[in-house]
Amino acid sequence: MVHFICLLETKPHVTPDKMESLMVETRIRLLKIPEVAYLRVGKRIDAQHNPFGLFFSFDAENLDKLKTIQESPHYSQFEKMILEPNVAHIKSVEYEMEPGKDVRYS
Repeated sequence: MVHFICLLETKPHVTPDKMESLMVETRIRLLKIPEVAYLRVGKRIDAQHNPFGLFFSFDAENLDKLKTIQESPHYSQFEKMILEPNVAHIKSVEYEMEPGKDVRYS
């Protein structure tokens, strides 16, 4: 199982109300993708020490399924409609969740 984490540094025009809307839209759009499991979406607590205003994370069965997710029409639409207009910088990382599994075979 692969866990994908995406930290989003929002653009200056994103207000607290817009942040709430982005959280809802992220959930709605990503849950349309059947391969997405255990979706989490959140906003930062400490603006002084955390430049990333939002995050989302989810599990995928393996790296091939993660690639399928990221190439899906729903994910592409999410990038164009939500991320591009509102996000200045994205940091994403993947983690293997199964102990003892060689990450080369994720």
